[in-house]
Amino acid sequence: MISMPVDSPNPLAGAVLSILVAARELNLPVTEAHLVGLLYLTDVAAVEAGHPPITGATWRLGRCGPYDPALTRAQDYVVESELAERGADESADAEAGVLSLTMDVDDPLGPDAMRFVRTVVALHGGRDTAVLRTVVDATVPVVEAQAGGESGVLLDLNRARRRRQATALLARAKARRASMPPEHDDPGVGAIVKEEFLQTRDALRRANAKALDDR
Repeated sequence: MISMPVDSPNPLAGAVLSILVAARELNLPVTEAHLVGLLYLTDVAAVEAGHPPITGATWRLGRCGPYDPALTRAQDYVVESELAERGADESADAEAGVLSLTMDVDDPLGPDAMRFVRTVVALHGGRDTAVLRTVVDATVPVVEAQAGGESGVLLDLNRARRRRQATALLARAKARRASMPPEHDDPGVGAIVKEEFLQTRDALRRANAKALDDR
């Protein structure tokens, strides 16, 4: 069993390996296109849950979705270190080769981070590239960045947290309203209001007439 060296020269290598570890457990192939999407969704899931991002990537909006050039270097590092290898992908939707571990590797991230990684890989790791891209494009940071129409813009992952918080608050407000007893007007309140209006109607008419004459 191999552990990631603490002084790894590429800080994103552990994030790359974490996806490969979780995918191997489920016997799922991971293309290089899948890898980026799964890492991004892991960061979004963590932020939505109130945690800081996990991967350490600086996400920008590119032509093919979120990206960080440092992730390419991280992939190269794990391959050059012989912890993983690139292989051909025979699926029709492949955009890049398959990355797979060459040996057993300890969890490269902490328990909390690996929990998010394993959840995301279980949910989305078996999707084809087109479907995974749809999931990524539907996240709040990507939707808002695409609305701005600028390529290369930084993705604000905190947008996902704020949208989730607003949705939760709205749900709690609706639940609270539904649990409250129905409101009823006091008996006779309509008649009382009508009577008060009739009593003041003449005084209001005189005041309005005087105000208009004084102009």
